[in-house]
Amino acid sequence: MKWLRNYSIVLLIISSFIIFLSFFLMDILPIAYQYYMGHEISPTKMNKFIAFGSDMIYEIRVYALLSILAFMAMYFVRKLKHYLILLVILLVIHFLFIAEITDIVLFKRIYLMFISLPLLWIFFDFFKFKNQTYYNQITHAFLYITLLSLVLPGLYIPPFFSGISGWTVQIDKHKKIAIDGVFLVRKDGKEIRYSRAIVSPLNFLNRLNTYMLRAHPEKISELLNFYKETYIKKYDLLKKGTLPSQKILGKWAYPTHNPQGNFDYSKFPPKSIKEIKVSTKYYSWDKKFLGEDVKAREVWN
Repeated sequence: MKWLRNYSIVLLIISSFIIFLSFFLMDILPIAYQYYMGHEISPTKMNKFIAFGSDMIYEIRVYALLSILAFMAMYFVRKLKHYLILLVILLVIHFLFIAEITDIVLFKRIYLMFISLPLLWIFFDFFKFKNQTYYNQITHAFLYITLLSLVLPGLYIPPFFSGISGWTVQIDKHKKIAIDGVFLVRKDGKEIRYSRAIVSPLNFLNRLNTYMLRAHPEKISELLNFYKETYIKKYDLLKKGTLPSQKILGKWAYPTHNPQGNFDYSKFPPKSIKEIKVSTKYYSWDKKFLGEDVKAREVWN
């Protein structure tokens, strides 16, 4: 298994370089932040930034050191069964110990991916397409794709994949509820939420709005105009209670990427709308409106 030795050497070099790089990470992160955001980090966010950088350095070093030990052991592997035994030991160590002292999912995925990547080579080498029937080739092709999907994200299977964070949340009912969104305001002051289904296949409008307000505030007007023009263009469908994605097949159309809200826009024709805005509305748990923070607005001409 000479290829496994070469693979181990490459990963040993990379892991060693990452540890070396970690000593300069707090110098690199502010530069990366400024490049991405377009401005330097504000003094009010500096403490959070330093805490995040410290956590990142800690986890980088944990996984880099673990990788060095793992690939040093892997370098001496000579037989397939020895590699499989080593892999099981590494996975048990990760699951029982490493996963409990680290939090950044990205590093977990990268580490688990690299220690399990040799499985792909072993699997591809073990199953050959030679002298096989058509149906065997199809079966093995699907097995390859399945294993590829499991390994490349970094063992995307339980117990190494713990689910999507946010499906359960601890709620403090003493705190107010914040609801972000885009809203259409009629000339008489009535409002209606702007469904992201209107601009489907775009999703996660709140993320897009937040990014634009933070990184490109000078372009937020263009974004709101885009929402406006799309609403005008799709209004003939919307006033009937039909989403743009349902134009041809109606209620039989395939659902959009995420469940999309649909509202009664029949009483909000474009000519009756005064403005479009991005805002956060605050409510108490008994549904009492507490206030609103308007982050951007555009007059509807």
